Parts: sequence; structure tokens; C-alpha cells
Amino acid sequence: MSDDIKSQIEKIGQSWEASKKAQDELDAKVEKGLGGVAEIKAKQEKIDSDLNSALEAKKSIEALEAAVARMAESVEEKSEKKVDNSAYNSAIKKWLSAKSPESLKLNEAEQKALQSNIDPQGGYSVMPFIGGVEKIAFESSPVRSLATVQTIGTDEYKGFYDDDEFDTGWVGEISTRAETGTADLGMFSIPVREVYARFKISDRLLEDSMFNMEAWSQQSVADKIARTEATGFVTGSGSLQPQGLATATANTSTPAGYVRGQIGTKTAAGAAAITTDELVDLRTNLKAVYRPNAYFAFTRATEGYVRKLKDGQGNYIWQPSYQMGVADSLLGQRVVIMEDMADIATGAVSVILADFRSTYMIVDRVGLSVLKDVYSAAAQGQTLFHIRKRVGAGIKNWDSMKYLKQA
Repeated sequence: MSDDIKSQIEKIGQSWEASKKAQDELDAKVEKGLGGVAEIKAKQEKIDSDLNSALEAKKSIEALEAAVARMAESVEEKSEKKVDNSAYNSAIKKWLSAKSPESLKLNEAEQKALQSNIDPQGGYSVMPFIGGVEKIAFESSPVRSLATVQTIGTDEYKGFYDDDEFDTGWVGEISTRAETGTADLGMFSIPVREVYARFKISDRLLEDSMFNMEAWSQQSVADKIARTEATGFVTGSGSLQPQGLATATANTSTPAGYVRGQIGTKTAAGAAAITTDELVDLRTNLKAVYRPNAYFAFTRATEGYVRKLKDGQGNYIWQPSYQMGVADSLLGQRVVIMEDMADIATGAVSVILADFRSTYMIVDRVGLSVLKDVYSAAAQGQTLFHIRKRVGAGIKNWDSMKYLKQA
């Protein structure tokens, strides 16, 4: 575990304890009708801001270290002579994770591996770049990493619902055995949809830009397409888009029951509030067999709300994770942030509890396809790019997911 991760975990622990203390003070003053509430609220907002920053930093460092590990493992030998990549891999990890060049602290072998004017053993080098591109982080929903993903060779996936059962009964030794009922299967399909981008770049810009404009634009579009499909996986209408996790028909009459094509739904008493008991009821509605792999899913704003909820003994029901790569927990269930969901608001599905791998299937037909057209807009001095991806998604198990819906 890196020092950065350890530092952020320490900050999380300190901020969380301070947040609980401030919330307890606030609750006590409100209960007794004492003054000073505004001062404590301001203090708590600052602490919560620090806690949010530490949590986000931990997630970012985890993602960065995973990416660096993949990069280091992918370095190939580029000459017939066997190359020792250990110095390069070590140096590149430090370079990518450094806050400033001065903080690299490379040893002699690592320094040599990163010098741009030396080209030993396969040409490993890191070139300095003036005028870097600073990209902001866009928030999304990590549905693909949680769902079942299947690559198909047609324009539609067909599956079966095995949600009925055979009848059985008890009988005496020589009693007549009456015929029992049989189970019926249901069929469902997940059609493949298409997401695309079509844009032009001037030939001069492609030729004269100080960095690779073509590669940058394609990478940016690929990132946007990934976020577009993630949004579709959560809120998709099913018409030209995938069927979204949060857009299914809600079954509010039997929240713990099963109806094919509907999601069991607990309705919150308030339009702008969630209680601990309602989250407990939501968890109770999900069958025990699905809970080991289930996650609570909601937005960061909703996370900020439920973090302050307590049980009947005054214990906080949300617990931050102090281990790298381990999700935070709520009532013993793991938590995932899905920014494409709705915040707490009238009629909104604000919380989902689901075993996403059992619930949702993503079908990939064609990966990212790039068509570079240098002819159609040549008269205007432009190159046309057409980028597309074919993907579909839908609910395959209506029993392994539950909604909490605001009044």
C-alpha cells in the first residue's frame, strides 16, 4: 500500500470521527433546544467537506495505482537482447504518481531509465511536454464493472426467465398420486443499441497542433461514449437506449414480493427524507441469497445524507472503508456511487439495493469503431471522424434488485 493511500485512509478515519462527534453535539443541542446550532452546523460542513475530499482522493489514488500497474505490466522487450524493465517500471510508477518533479526521488538506475536524451535497450524515454492538456474528471456510474457482460454476434440477446416452479406434495405409501403442476419458462430479449459521435477537425489543426489532436479527440470521444452508455445503463428509456436500472416499473404493493417485469419498491414516508428504518426495510425486502453480492447504490448527495443516519442505539449505520480497494458499507452492505441516479426528491428512486451481477446484463456487439474520412470534407480542408459503438443492456432478474422511492 502506498504512502498516499495510507495518508488518505488516516484522513478518512480522523474526519469520520470528527464528523460523528460534531453530529452528536448537534443532535444533543437540537434535542435540548440549546443555542449554538448554526456554529456546529458550519463546523460539520467543513469536516464533511474534508471527509469527502479524502474519500475521493483515496478512490483516485486507487484508480491511478491500478492504471500504473497495468502500464508497467504491459511494457514489452523491444530488442533481441533481453531487457531489464524493472528500473523503467519503477520510475514510471513514481513519475505518474508524483505531485511534482522534485518529489520523484529516483535512484540512479531509475533516473537513467527516464532520461529523454539516452535511448538504451529498446528506447524507453519520457519526453517533456510544454502546454499540457488538463482534463477534468467527469462523474459517472460504474455499472459495467458490477453487471454481467456478454459479447454476442447478433443484434439481440435472447434469454429465459426461470421464475416458476413445479408443484410437489406429500402422499401415503399406497395412495393415488395425482398429477402435479409444471413450471413455465419466460423469454426475454436485450436488443443491441448504437451510440455514436460524428465531428470534423481541420487538416491544418491535425498537422500543426503541438500534440496529437487526432489521438486526443478519439480518446475524449471514447471517454464520453463510455459515460453515455453508463448513463443509459442507469436511466435508459429502452427506446434507442438500453433499459435502465432505475427506470423499471415499481411494484409498491408487494415490496418484498416478485412480479416479472417489476421491481419490488419500498416507498419512503417523506418526499425529501430517508430514515434508518426505511433502509432497514429495503434490505429486508431483498432475499438473503442475494445480499452477499449486493450493493447500496445512490448519488454522492444521497451518500452525504445517509452518512448522518443512526440506529436505535445511536450508532452510525454508514461505515467508511479503511482498506485499499474495499467499498464503504451501509447496514453491512457495500456501497457504490452512481451519479446518474436521482438525488432525494419527490417521486425519485433515490436508493437501489441490488446484486447487480444477477440483475443486469450488458451485451457488447461492436466495440469502439473509428472511421476516418479524408474525402467528404476535403474541399473545406477538414477531416471527418465517425466513431460508434454497439451495445445493449437490460434487466435479466427482477428478484435481485429493490428500490427505495421517495413519496
